[in-house]
Amino acid sequence: MRAEIAAIEHLLKTAKLKVKRSQVWEQICAENGVGQVIGREIHFTVTEKQRLREYVQAEHGIDPQFDSRAGGRMAMALQNASEKLSSDSVFGHLIVLATAGTAKVRVNGENFQTPRGSVSSVLPDCLDTDHLQSQKLVIIENGGVMPFWSDLQLPDSWKDSVILYRGHRENVRSVEKIASNQPADKLAWFFDFDPAGLALAHDQGKGSTLVPGKWRELGRHTPFNQPKTHRKQSVALKRLKDRATGELLAIAEHMANEELALMQEHLAQRQMALAALPLGFLPVSPESFIS
Repeated sequence: MRAEIAAIEHLLKTAKLKVKRSQVWEQICAENGVGQVIGREIHFTVTEKQRLREYVQAEHGIDPQFDSRAGGRMAMALQNASEKLSSDSVFGHLIVLATAGTAKVRVNGENFQTPRGSVSSVLPDCLDTDHLQSQKLVIIENGGVMPFWSDLQLPDSWKDSVILYRGHRENVRSVEKIASNQPADKLAWFFDFDPAGLALAHDQGKGSTLVPGKWRELGRHTPFNQPKTHRKQSVALKRLKDRATGELLAIAEHMANEELALMQEHLAQRQMALAALPLGFLPVSPESFIS
């Protein structure tokens, strides 16, 4: 496992989205259901890199993107400094957000909203996080969904929400700090509806996770289902079923039976109604949903 952590750590501390194919990386990809083999390389999406980071965090209690396991904090500071020189990190420290319904964000003392089809990028120090704590906050995993936030069919009690991208570079820690300070009843997470996505939702341990409201009607023959992706996530599914309880466990078992893996983009494009499932120990009953 040490070699796997080191490999993931090295990937996260670079701007690259690919690695050379190796036995270690093939094992990592098999365990987490990520990566696409192209010749002698394995290619990743930004979302998959973030999932690898969170997998190490959940399983080993360290952050492979920022925590240094050797050389001390000074060595880590040098790595971070050089990373910020990479071309795709120019805007990596900005927080990306949008506002749905009547929700507002306050930046430098002024309130504003984002029109449909637009997002805003904000310096962390300029965002009024105290004001944000009075708003409903939905944090989404996939940045590709952000421009289409208005297609999300949020539950009624979440129609007026600030939509926040989780980030994948320097902004990750800013978003984590915001989430840690956000009241649980005003915090929701939106991940892919697959074993890895539900496992990450469970790992948050706070707030609610947004899932298809009619998840029981989804099956292996749902047109946009990706059973191959589901089968790649056997380790994530086991981790979820070992730890989940209540409604989340019921969803995990249904997901396993039907080999479900539905991506955020498809849920948004098809404007599938979402329900908010509180994270925690709940009895198995449809009434446990909050809409």
